[in-house]
Amino acid sequence: MTNSIQAQATHTKASISPASHETQAGSHKPDIAQKSATAANSVVALASTAKPVLLQLQINQLVLSEKNVRKENASKADDEQLYASILAHGILQNLIVEPMNVEGLYPVLGGGRRLRQLIKAVKNNKLKPKTLVPVKLLTAEEVANYATELSMTENFTRAKMHPVDEFHAFADMVNQGASIADVAARFGVTAKFVQQRMKLSMVAPVVLDAYKAGNVSLDVVMIFTIASVEKQVEVWELAGDRHYNEHQFRNMLKAAAVSADHYLAKFVGQDEYEKAGGVVTSDLFSDEVYLDDKALLESLATAKLEIEAAKLIARGWKWTQIKLVSEYDELAGFGLLDLKEGEYDPAEMALAGCMLVLKSFGEPVSIYIGLVHKDDKKALAQLKASVQSDPLNVNVGDVKKIEDKDTSGYSAALNDDLRAQRLIITKHALMSAPSVALDTLHFSVCVSAFTDSHYGSRPLHISVNDTTCHPKTGALTDNKAVQLIEGVKASLNLAWVGLPTVAERFNAFCALDVKEKEKQVAYATASMFEASIDNSHKAVEAVISTLDVKWSNYWRPTAETFFKRVSLSCLIDMAQPVMGEQWALQAAALKKKDLANQVDSLVNGERKGLDDAQKAYFDALMPAGF
Repeated sequence: MTNSIQAQATHTKASISPASHETQAGSHKPDIAQKSATAANSVVALASTAKPVLLQLQINQLVLSEKNVRKENASKADDEQLYASILAHGILQNLIVEPMNVEGLYPVLGGGRRLRQLIKAVKNNKLKPKTLVPVKLLTAEEVANYATELSMTENFTRAKMHPVDEFHAFADMVNQGASIADVAARFGVTAKFVQQRMKLSMVAPVVLDAYKAGNVSLDVVMIFTIASVEKQVEVWELAGDRHYNEHQFRNMLKAAAVSADHYLAKFVGQDEYEKAGGVVTSDLFSDEVYLDDKALLESLATAKLEIEAAKLIARGWKWTQIKLVSEYDELAGFGLLDLKEGEYDPAEMALAGCMLVLKSFGEPVSIYIGLVHKDDKKALAQLKASVQSDPLNVNVGDVKKIEDKDTSGYSAALNDDLRAQRLIITKHALMSAPSVALDTLHFSVCVSAFTDSHYGSRPLHISVNDTTCHPKTGALTDNKAVQLIEGVKASLNLAWVGLPTVAERFNAFCALDVKEKEKQVAYATASMFEASIDNSHKAVEAVISTLDVKWSNYWRPTAETFFKRVSLSCLIDMAQPVMGEQWALQAAALKKKDLANQVDSLVNGERKGLDDAQKAYFDALMPAGF
């Protein structure tokens, strides 16, 4: 396709250049060099007139004016978009130039960015040096009196298109037949950028109207793209005048869905879910993937666990129970069978069962075996009593006290009272033996941290839960602490964990040297540490104040994980102490995305031009609250 610049230039040039007799006669084409020289002479004549004029000049006749008020370059992304637009559509707005200088060139007072992209196109052989572009030639008097004002007007009075209009414009071009790739190339953006704008154009009008009115942020509009228009309207009406944040809107829009990194989705597998007809949607703005049918996921997970449950029934267990959500007290009320020489008694297995629990962390499934329902405890006690009373089966080593077996004849209420009395005595005895008490505490904590502990496996009533939480944007694997923690665990002597009985595990734990116990207890304790930011948890902050933590040695904020998620003013406040007032004024004129990338480069990039003090400042820069 003929470049629109060239086409327009040829037409205009012909209108200001005197035609030769040969051209008028139509005997042959005009000489290009002669025509350019004629045009240049015409320009000189026009420049001497009292009023500014519109004309065409060659790219190689233009140079950037020192009087142009724009000193800082635009962002790379903005320049790429302008470059693509010039190649696709030509110069849509004329440049403003001063009269010819002593070098025979015309300084560009307004349109410096366009000139740079024209020069780039010449270097890339996309345009010729003599390609003509439209310009407005100022008089010498205008330049002398109004140069700064005119350049400022060129840059300052521009009104940016509202983003909603931009969304619809991109969508209209594609809907009219242009491919996404073609539209992206013409505007110097990525195909994903175009897809995002199309997605935003399809958000419910009521939400877009609220965005235009300034009642919601662009972040909220982006969240609404994850659901159908019908669901968007339903949630919007439900929200009413109440203020919800992005996270709350996301949960409302995807109430029946789970993310692809949810433990339920990982256990079932996205491929299996889709084979079963499950719908998958994605968030173009956060790369989050959603499995929309949670009920189907739960059905598939249950079916997968039922295969394992059937194997347990085939081994002789009376029952199995499947739980898709783990609870801290899920084993409360169950008795537990004892192993005999590493095996379960088949007769006892016929009175007990197994629980299969899907876990949100660690191993995907925990299987608890040898559980005795309350209704089966009496039958189990009778079975054991009958075995013990058989003279052919008497084995003193196998005779153990059976929990809940009542051989005293006391009432349940009396037994409860006696249990209370015995407990208070035991507590005093334990207090009087510190070494035993510490081992008991340490053992209970470590059992909970390193094993799938159940009722009867630890002597203290203590709840130990891993408090690890995961970020929405980014990953914990970016944090050096993750690998360091894995290294600490690998260094621990956890041989005691694999021993078959509780007594053996306890004795082996007690036999560990003091330093090894301290390491294991420290690991277990740290795994329970509560989260806190910005002094939100006083007790946690008190502990942290005693630790010498160099936060920036573990993790660095990036554009995606932090800088793009805070306000423009926050970004300026973070860097201004070492970058200065002039930098702050320039930064305030940037788009938040561009400033976020700039601050990211100061923190994580090569940081050319920074002095040692500035580098040290950005090396230690962390979000507020750390």
